[in-house]
Amino acid sequence: MPIIVALSGFILLFSIYIYNQIKPRKANITKMIDRMEEVSRERKHLILGHHSSNEVSPLSEIAGQLKKTSTDRFQSFSKEELLIAEINLAAPQISDKPLSTQIQRLNEEQKQLLRNLKTASGEYNRFIASPSNKMVASLFGFKAF
Repeated sequence: MPIIVALSGFILLFSIYIYNQIKPRKANITKMIDRMEEVSRERKHLILGHHSSNEVSPLSEIAGQLKKTSTDRFQSFSKEELLIAEINLAAPQISDKPLSTQIQRLNEEQKQLLRNLKTASGEYNRFIASPSNKMVASLFGFKAF
């Protein structure tokens, strides 16, 4: 009987320890996604504002894509990378230089956040994929990002 109690206690402590290792990693990813949403919203607002006042603009195609997107929330790495690349090509061609600079600055911040998100999500996914951590992660509902 004491062995069962000791083993149960060990499993409980191990689970709490692993949970406390997973939770900050997941919170970090959520924080990055929230910041990406803020940057995306501001960048979208600037691009759509410029497009509404200038129908013929280098940002017309991008404005069309942004109008189709119902959310500013992060959707996928490939979509965000494609949007960043298109904005990097079009933004320098805007005649309003302060606006162009601001859009490029936001785009660079988004690019850096995307890199950080890839790194953090890779670390998180590796951590919860290890055999001993997988059980605890599934028990508490943590899924791969």
